[in-house]
Amino acid sequence: MFGLKVKKKKKVNTDLVLANKGAMDSEGKAASGASPLQEGESSEDKQRSPAVRTRTIPNNKRSKLKTCIQDSDRKPQSFQIAINITEARQLVGENIDPSVVIEIGDEKKQTSVKEGTNAPFYNEYFVFDFFAHKEVFFDKVIKLTVMHSKMLRSFCVGSFKLDVWTVYKQPGHQFINKWAMLTNPCDISTGVKGYVKCDISVSAKGDAMQPGIKASDAEEQIEKNLLIPEGFPSERPWARFCVKVYRAEGLPRNNSSIMANVTKAFIGDNTALIDPYVVVSFFKQMGRTSTQKSTADPVWNEQIVFTEMFPPLCQRMKIQVWDEGSMSDVAIGTHYFDLRRISNEQDGDRGFLPTFGPAWINLYGSARNFSLGDDTVELNEGIGEGVSYRGRVYMELAVEILSGGTSSESKLIRMVKTVKDTKAGKTGGKEGKTPAGGAAGGAPDDDKGKTVAAAEVLPVESPPVPNIEDRECFLLFGALFEATMIDRKIGDKPISFEFSLGNYGNVQEPVSQTGPSVTSPAVGLKRRGRDVSDSSDALSSSTSSPSSPLLPKDLQDTNWTCKSTSLPEKPLLTEGNRYFMYLPLEKRKPCINVLSHWEDRTYRLHNSNMLENIAVLFEEGVASTAELHRNSDPGAENMLRTVLEELCMDARSFIASAEAKLKAQLKSSYLTQLDKKRLTMCIEELESVMADAQSLVERKRKTGGLKEMVQEATKLAHKLRFLVEEPQHTVPDIFVWLLSNSKRVAYARVKARDLLFSSSQEARGIHCGKIITLFLKPPGKRVTSLSVQAKVDVYLWLGSCLDSSHMLDNLPAGFTAATGDADASSFPTHLVCTEQHQFQLRCHMYQARGLIAADNSGLSDPFARVTHLSHSQTTNVISQTLSPTWNQCLPMSRILLSGEQRYIQEEPPRIVIEVYDDDALGKAEYLGATVVVPEVRLNSDPYTPPTLQYSPLHCGSQSGGDLLAAFELVQIPTSEELNLPPLEEQEGGIYLVPANIRPVLSTYRLEVLFWGLRELKKVQLLSVDRPQVFIECAGKTLRSSVIQKYKSNPNFTTLVDAIELELPENEHLHPPLSITVVDWRAFGRSTLVGNHIINNLKAFKYIPLPTPPTPKLARPPPPEVTYIPGPAPAPELQTTEEPSQPAGECSTTAPTNQDFLITVEEEAPPIAPPPQKPQPAKKSDSRTKSTRRSTKRRRRTIADESAECVIDWWSKYYASVEKQTKQVEGSPFPHVFEKALPYHSLLNDGIDSLVSSSSDGDKKKKQKGKETVASLPAKLATLQLYNKELEAEFGPFDDWVNTYELFRGKANEEEGVSEERFVGKFKGRFCLYKLTEDDAGQWDEAADVDHFRVNRGLPPNSPVRVLIRVYIVSASNLHPADQDGKADPYIVVRLGKNEIKDRDNYIPKQLNPVFGRSFEMQVTFPQESLLSVLIYDYDMVGGDDLIGQTQIDLENRFYSQHRATCGLPTEYSVEGYNAWRDCLKPTELLMKLCRENLVDGPHFRPGRITVADKVFTGKTVFMHEDQPVESYEHLSLKILHRWAEIPGVGCKLVPEHIETRTLYNKARPGMDQGQVQMWVDMFPADLPHPGPPVDISPRKPKGYELRIIIWNTEDVILEDSNFLTGQQSSDIYIKGWLKGLEDDRQETDVHYNSLTGEGNFNWRFVFPFNYMPAEKVVVVRKRESIFSLDKTEQKLPAILILQVWDFETLSSDDFLGTVELDLHGFPRGSKTAKSCKADVFTDGTERISIFQQKRARGWWPFSKSGELTGKVEAEFHLVTAEEADKNPVGRARKEPEPLPKPNRPDTSFSWFVNPFKCFFHLVWRNYKKYIIIALVLLITVLFLALLFYTLPGAISQKIVNG
Repeated sequence: MFGLKVKKKKKVNTDLVLANKGAMDSEGKAASGASPLQEGESSEDKQRSPAVRTRTIPNNKRSKLKTCIQDSDRKPQSFQIAINITEARQLVGENIDPSVVIEIGDEKKQTSVKEGTNAPFYNEYFVFDFFAHKEVFFDKVIKLTVMHSKMLRSFCVGSFKLDVWTVYKQPGHQFINKWAMLTNPCDISTGVKGYVKCDISVSAKGDAMQPGIKASDAEEQIEKNLLIPEGFPSERPWARFCVKVYRAEGLPRNNSSIMANVTKAFIGDNTALIDPYVVVSFFKQMGRTSTQKSTADPVWNEQIVFTEMFPPLCQRMKIQVWDEGSMSDVAIGTHYFDLRRISNEQDGDRGFLPTFGPAWINLYGSARNFSLGDDTVELNEGIGEGVSYRGRVYMELAVEILSGGTSSESKLIRMVKTVKDTKAGKTGGKEGKTPAGGAAGGAPDDDKGKTVAAAEVLPVESPPVPNIEDRECFLLFGALFEATMIDRKIGDKPISFEFSLGNYGNVQEPVSQTGPSVTSPAVGLKRRGRDVSDSSDALSSSTSSPSSPLLPKDLQDTNWTCKSTSLPEKPLLTEGNRYFMYLPLEKRKPCINVLSHWEDRTYRLHNSNMLENIAVLFEEGVASTAELHRNSDPGAENMLRTVLEELCMDARSFIASAEAKLKAQLKSSYLTQLDKKRLTMCIEELESVMADAQSLVERKRKTGGLKEMVQEATKLAHKLRFLVEEPQHTVPDIFVWLLSNSKRVAYARVKARDLLFSSSQEARGIHCGKIITLFLKPPGKRVTSLSVQAKVDVYLWLGSCLDSSHMLDNLPAGFTAATGDADASSFPTHLVCTEQHQFQLRCHMYQARGLIAADNSGLSDPFARVTHLSHSQTTNVISQTLSPTWNQCLPMSRILLSGEQRYIQEEPPRIVIEVYDDDALGKAEYLGATVVVPEVRLNSDPYTPPTLQYSPLHCGSQSGGDLLAAFELVQIPTSEELNLPPLEEQEGGIYLVPANIRPVLSTYRLEVLFWGLRELKKVQLLSVDRPQVFIECAGKTLRSSVIQKYKSNPNFTTLVDAIELELPENEHLHPPLSITVVDWRAFGRSTLVGNHIINNLKAFKYIPLPTPPTPKLARPPPPEVTYIPGPAPAPELQTTEEPSQPAGECSTTAPTNQDFLITVEEEAPPIAPPPQKPQPAKKSDSRTKSTRRSTKRRRRTIADESAECVIDWWSKYYASVEKQTKQVEGSPFPHVFEKALPYHSLLNDGIDSLVSSSSDGDKKKKQKGKETVASLPAKLATLQLYNKELEAEFGPFDDWVNTYELFRGKANEEEGVSEERFVGKFKGRFCLYKLTEDDAGQWDEAADVDHFRVNRGLPPNSPVRVLIRVYIVSASNLHPADQDGKADPYIVVRLGKNEIKDRDNYIPKQLNPVFGRSFEMQVTFPQESLLSVLIYDYDMVGGDDLIGQTQIDLENRFYSQHRATCGLPTEYSVEGYNAWRDCLKPTELLMKLCRENLVDGPHFRPGRITVADKVFTGKTVFMHEDQPVESYEHLSLKILHRWAEIPGVGCKLVPEHIETRTLYNKARPGMDQGQVQMWVDMFPADLPHPGPPVDISPRKPKGYELRIIIWNTEDVILEDSNFLTGQQSSDIYIKGWLKGLEDDRQETDVHYNSLTGEGNFNWRFVFPFNYMPAEKVVVVRKRESIFSLDKTEQKLPAILILQVWDFETLSSDDFLGTVELDLHGFPRGSKTAKSCKADVFTDGTERISIFQQKRARGWWPFSKSGELTGKVEAEFHLVTAEEADKNPVGRARKEPEPLPKPNRPDTSFSWFVNPFKCFFHLVWRNYKKYIIIALVLLITVLFLALLFYTLPGAISQKIVNG
């Protein structure tokens, strides 16, 4: 794939070749040292040359150069998660009181509880602050739960969760206006439980949150706006994630806890002291296996099942092995599954579900013999790089999508129950326990049961045990070439190096501890069957592989494990450096070998290596292209094309080989599912990468140009990189340990993949058979200094024993393997050098730049230490500088190098340079280090001097600057030393860098403009009074004048000065320039204030202004007109309104061009003036008529604001907001609009077409001629809304002078330190140009200020009086400052000594306050030029807390060409809401600009204005009171908006705007604390006084009264049944309230015993409320609790809730149904009850707004749980508060305007109150005849009874008496 010709090439040093890439592609030979590849290449080679050029050539003996010695440790960082809960909809439940609980990790916050609604509105903002490692933080899960709160307990309605990483991956790290779909994880069959609308944003330090545009549309489609990443399906099915844990092996045998050491003392070493179990955590769920007692090779065969929606909104799954301890559990190791790596989300058969294994995963963590330290715990819990192998786990992951939901679930649960019963005895107590370290993500108590229950644990069948043949014997061979820079502290004792692979080769815990040390092969085979790793495996398989050529014949006699370490040897002290030692390895290079046994799954690693080789090649190509592009080399583009074409070539060959592999291996049984799928995925991804690369190659150069192409290519490189990592592990990584006195001291870790041998070159690891330089570092926490304990050059080779014949293939020439005294066929014990040569190393240390400040002064005293093999030397110390010029040569004589001459020449040993800061007391402080390759000069070749090159210095994760130096190894001739090139020696034995190496110098002139100093802080407790600036460059110093009294005028008296410098001709070698400020104190003492270093002088190169050519030549091309969706450009400029333009005038392309008006050249005939049209309000100089007209139009347009006749500044603001949302939403290319936004404001009448988009047109048709709300801003002037700082839009306004920040004090990596180091700012400007001979002569005459080039077009720097007006509109997303998650913000404005505290106007309990405040102050620049706007939190008790602040440099804005003093409005008006507020009118402004920029013009002629040969035409005559009036103001304003088109001097002028500035707080450096919307106007005092300030005070809400008459109900469901008759009835009554005004809840009387669901009420509700028409919100002011001091203002949507209830006397009432009506858009009521259906809210019935209609009557449906439960006939009437006062009405049926009593049936009464009525209606009516018959019968019976009773007596009486 990479060309076989490569092998025949000569040996080439990659680094040299890399330098030569430019030379091969562009004609100019960019780099030095021509490589042999350039001559004599065949045409085929030419085509393939890049493969040769950047490929790691097989004959390279060394790995690539890495200049960074230490990988920085990941430190914990500050993060912030901001969540805004807007509202919820469609919640499941009846009459619920919902609140939203937000949980992130252990933190929990809750919104307020909203009563009786399924669609609550919250608009509450929450901020969570975290300080954590990035990995830990990104795994945190954000969980939103909607709770229904009842008096005693709460019920979960539904929940939604996603991890932080999913949010962070989104554009802008945020989801905005998205709906989270709630589900119930415990019951997956029930579906969606509702939706919560929220914004979630995650920001790290330095990220500013972009406030998104809020869309509050009642009809928004929830399904299209779900809170899921792009490309996820809206309906996600449930799935079961089965994690099968089979077994583990090679776990550390000793528990690291203290108790374990005690136990060990009693039991002895042989027993494993750990009781391992596995915990799997996924997405806030956790499951754990059972515990296996006392084994380091446990077998579990259990599966943990998670049920989660698929695809999950979670990135990683965590697998942890824990050791159960008596005191606490300890983590053994952690592994993360990245689900993206083990699945593919493409559609169709291309994608695949997450799948893994069955395969091994390797665990890494702390060193196995380490005592209990705090960092070891972190390492074992997956934070940071593991320093040792900790065993491996055999497992599998499978995902199955659940279709049925319930059936499969119940089966699962049945299985679980049986399992749980069997386990109950064993792990009953343990099941609920969370291991130490909180693997359950710190779930709160009430969740713990659930969390564990969520993951079921089941037994699982073990996969077939791998056969013995399956395990392959691997050989790791190493040869130690160099061990230098050994730390002096370690070197006192003998040291050795240990190489281990897994537990093989580990001296302190070898593999053979499991059983007897040597056993017969037969026993070994039995053990293999049980799959226990054990030395006998090694023996049996190695003896059974006779084919391996280099294996010892009888391994049973040789204890080969001892070969994993070199022999202990005492190091010697390095010459010239007392801190370092080295091992003398010149003659003999010790060798090691480690045999180990692993499954043969190397095909995975081979694939990864092939991909990595492609990726490395491509990345190098892109990097060198970028470098060429930076140096603006014309060959860069061609090079990028070549690189992309090569990428396609390489990808094709990989695809071919992968497809062949797939075919060959499909039959093999040991390929896992993931292996097959991954190969297919790689093939597909590479095909898509190829397609992208092709399109990039073919693409014509667009506006973005090469930079964009490089960015695209970098994205492709990231794609490739992602494919490289293989998720299924095979051979674990190799660890190299430095043992001092048998103690582990320092280590290096090498990926096994990089060392793996393959017979095919492209699948081989990048370090295989190469000498690789390793810097060993101590395990555990890093210190800030250089923590390298040793530098080791080692030759490493890893491969199958069958390939061991190749292990010495790539050994450098000049070395032979020696086996020592042992049998000749055993491994080499050392390498013997056959050739040695003597060299002298010359280090030409020229200078460094950009060093880190290490002293309190903000400077350093740097010196460099160069170490090469056994020699080391240091340069001189140069005091107090960050850009030292040492100009020193350090020769190191008699360096003995081993190997053949050619090898030494091409790949000499590397040199390490460290830079330190010299301290008089104590140890030198480390500033950074780098690694370089010297150039080698042999005797046989003619001598050429080396070239100086920059090498980057690294200090941990920081960049430590650059070092400019050259290094050469000159061979010492055997005869005499005279042949060496001579060195210049100075006194004191110091050598200078030879002249032929030093850069060639030329004379340059540096002109400096000294403007002033700003914001200087105190130095040594005294404030700065007499500062002076020193500019130092190339050894010369230029001093400014001394500012005599800094406080009264911080500007310099002498403005310009110049200095001549000797600078290198080569621009890249220019030295840095330093700006130093000192303060002169009494007695001539000076104190350093601070300094600033400029490393690159390129920016100061003088570019002469182009001379304006003759007018004839200067004709610009025909102007272009940007295409805008909708009707054509502004109609006032054309006679027709069609999109067609006058012929030949414009092409409708290029969204970047700003032309909306038509520019007409001199010869072009003027366009005929258009017919008079109704002008927008702005057009007439007198506002009387136009105001009347516009209000009339508004009245017609919007009934909403009928009473809102006044058009004020807020009307303009809302029109602008609406226009911006329309542009961004309605555009098919929103990003184009981002750029074009400033120019749309140039349309006047054309705004119509922008604001009302096509959808409005459809609505208009529907509305039968009624105009819609959307046309509100059509005729209003708008302003520009920037959702960022003005500086982000226009640059830092440094077009006139640059601002340099001054620092002092030590520079550290610690957070927030740069804030403390900042001591002030220097304002100045530099101009650098080369002097020709003529210039040099004129220098003396040119002392006059006018001859300087640096100050052209600059104003004088004398003090200026300015009137400042600061307008603060509102703030948003403020960081909560009070305990209750709210704040009471107020504004403080500071400008110099002026401070305005607006404490009395604080806004209680509000995180999104609308201030609407303006402040005015008179100040003097430059003393008072830094404006600070601070937002404080008002506290009754104690001091007020600062929430955040923002600072604006007003001086920069004041003098900038962009004219940021007062924004240009879109339209010119004399009075009214859009009155012109600048001091100068547009015509005067235009004249002033032309005068200042020496532009010809402006020339005013009717209908046109000419500026600099450009003619602008437009309307200049207007009708005013029926008189034509000429006014050039409107057209002048248009020209000002298009000032950027004026050739030579044009730039964009700042429009009228509102900027959004981010607030910051020093207590939380770099973290966004909220945003403030504001703007600043500045007016010089010498110009006419501007008009009054704009009134932006917030609109007061308008009082309204909503009157609702509830007439009747129908078809209300009947809840009660009569106990006597069984008859259904309901006691109906209606409740109603406006959302947010629950305290004003009103109820009708009860209609008792409704038998048909009919109720008659004639009852009036009266709801007074405050309303803001423009925002369409109800404003509610109320105390949140009885303890609240102030009323809190809330803005809520206007929603009316009506509910129907069933009245119960003895129990609580029954809820029957509800209807929620959005007063802005609810369906028109049905005419009759019969036609009233439940689906009126969803079937697209015409919606009406009560604010437009004022009255509405009809029938509306009640529903409960989505079913129709009744209908209500109601009448709405909306009146304003004034009308309500004039015509009051009574509530209920009271006066005034009482309602008649309802005509209710007689049955309507309460049985409790009227028992007789109850009897009459319920019993008598139904059972009348029965009662009468019963009575008759009763009387009859009584009569008969009495008759029979008295008859005998009577008869006897008769007889007796008778």
